[in-house]
Amino acid sequence: MTDIQTWPLNIDFTIAVQNPQVCFADPDLKQSSTSKNSRGRVLLWSGNFATVYKLTKGDRSWAVRCFTRTPQSDVQQRYKLISEYLSQHQIPYLVDFEFLTQGILVKGEWYPILKMDWVEGSEIDRYIGEYIDDSQVLLRLDRQLKQLQKDLQQVGIAHGDLQHGNIMVDDQGELKLVDYDGMYVPALRGTPPLEVGHPNYQPPMRSLNDFGDRLDEFSFEVISLSLRALASQPNLWETFHEDNKNLIFRQNDFQEPELSPVFQSIANIPDDETRALCDRLIRRCHGKDRQESSEQPVPKLKLAITQSKIFLFGGLAIFATVCFVFWLIKKNPSPPQPTATNTPTNSPVSSPSPTISPTPVAVATPKLTPISATTLQAKYAEGQRDFRSIQLTGNQGDQLQGEDFSNINLSGSVLERIDLRQVIFKNSNLNGVKIVRVDLRGADLSNASLIDANLAFSNLTEANLSQANLLRVNLFQAKLGSALLLKAELMKANLSEADLSSANLKGANLVLANLRKANLVKANLSESNLGAANLSDAILDEADLSSSDLRSAELHLTNLSNANLSFANLTAAKLILIEFAGTNLNSANFRNAIVENIGSIESANFTNAVNLDPNVRKYFCSLASGNVAETGIPTKSTLNCLP
Repeated sequence: MTDIQTWPLNIDFTIAVQNPQVCFADPDLKQSSTSKNSRGRVLLWSGNFATVYKLTKGDRSWAVRCFTRTPQSDVQQRYKLISEYLSQHQIPYLVDFEFLTQGILVKGEWYPILKMDWVEGSEIDRYIGEYIDDSQVLLRLDRQLKQLQKDLQQVGIAHGDLQHGNIMVDDQGELKLVDYDGMYVPALRGTPPLEVGHPNYQPPMRSLNDFGDRLDEFSFEVISLSLRALASQPNLWETFHEDNKNLIFRQNDFQEPELSPVFQSIANIPDDETRALCDRLIRRCHGKDRQESSEQPVPKLKLAITQSKIFLFGGLAIFATVCFVFWLIKKNPSPPQPTATNTPTNSPVSSPSPTISPTPVAVATPKLTPISATTLQAKYAEGQRDFRSIQLTGNQGDQLQGEDFSNINLSGSVLERIDLRQVIFKNSNLNGVKIVRVDLRGADLSNASLIDANLAFSNLTEANLSQANLLRVNLFQAKLGSALLLKAELMKANLSEADLSSANLKGANLVLANLRKANLVKANLSESNLGAANLSDAILDEADLSSSDLRSAELHLTNLSNANLSFANLTAAKLILIEFAGTNLNSANFRNAIVENIGSIESANFTNAVNLDPNVRKYFCSLASGNVAETGIPTKSTLNCLP
């Protein structure tokens, strides 16, 4: 296989396909024309592993998938086994394909491609958007998907990456599946998959160990629940759908379904089947589907005998247990023990083992104790600090603004409709607290613990959260403008669509955080850890990311104009459709970074950038103009572009 260092970029494939008679060896493709838009530009569709072009010959068209990175060594054998198995089972939802080792000629070298029949139609998310107000169309789609699932299961096939971009609705309204990179057929049993699927359609615990004929069950339920919910509440589409990203669910919804606004909205739909599907999907999010699926159906006769045995031996066991306990109490009487009051309400639940399914234990949710603002103030003034699992609902006239509640324990509590401006929660325990849509402007939560807290939609403008523990906190659409988050723990935090403009997050831990569509204009993220964070669609104009760690971060459609990324670590980061205009990338580390379809690098500074792949450097040079960076040096010069 060709060395990864010389693998073509998207632009190289795009240039090549404009001359089909030269770049293809396949007779059909050599005689085809490449589809272009009205402006004469080549049409292309980019995915995680490939870029797709449409080639047409007469009345027939093909999708040509060019791999954007070196395919695994066994990819040709995989496609051969998939093709052989599919040829034995005629499935109307799949299309013909052919893996061509000598596929496309780029810069004098041949690279593999996948030639697949073109499907005329719409991706399912666009089709749903077109018929969002027609509940019958959406329910018909749901029925079609259920039949598709049944047909695939009957022959032991799993697609492996069911998502909006891989499910097409053709011109006759029938479903077609495309992209078979992650497909499972029985001949592939025991081998790892090539990919783990789109995260917005996969269970949070899916790994490379999961590869079998039940691979699609979670994805089917995500899509089915989305369709049923939209048929009842079409407004969910406008609220939760992101173009070319999802239907209505996202990965963080599956990680913490109890805190998910989507699941909460669906729970209110007055339809038993939709609610049952919602409950089942939540169980799957917690990994409980594995245990349920391992229970095999028992024949009716055998079941009746088994039940009789259960009643008989169960009765004897209960009788023996009662006798033993009675004897033990008489032999060793002991005073009753006090009830524990320090049991954590949000204990972590370990993921079930793939081979051993633990018996589920029902954990009762602590009952909330209603309390008034006046009572809380009085008891705190008397010295009480433990107020866990209370429910404080504000009433007209309640005054908590500016109150000092340092070191208070409000874990597991619910605070709603209360004015908490300038309130002091310094060093407090707020783990698992729910403070949704509450005014916390200027509040002091420094050194507070807010693990698993839900502060969605709350106003925390100019709040002090320095060194606070915000592990897995939900700050969806929260207002955090000019907030202090110095060295805050924000691992796995949900900050999607939050306003963090001018916020100070210097040295914060944002590993695996969701910052999708967040407003980070002029935010200070210097020295912060953003490893594997999702910064897609985020606005980082003039943000300071100097010396930040962005390893494996997702930056898709991210605006980094005029941002400072000097000495930033971009190792293995995905930089797709990025705006780098005026960006300072002095001494940034680009090791193994994935760079595609950059919007602009006008006046950017690449001085001393390290590990910049020669092909990436060449691509940047093709985008650079003579405009100078802040250093006064033209961008081309900072890239050391050849004349």
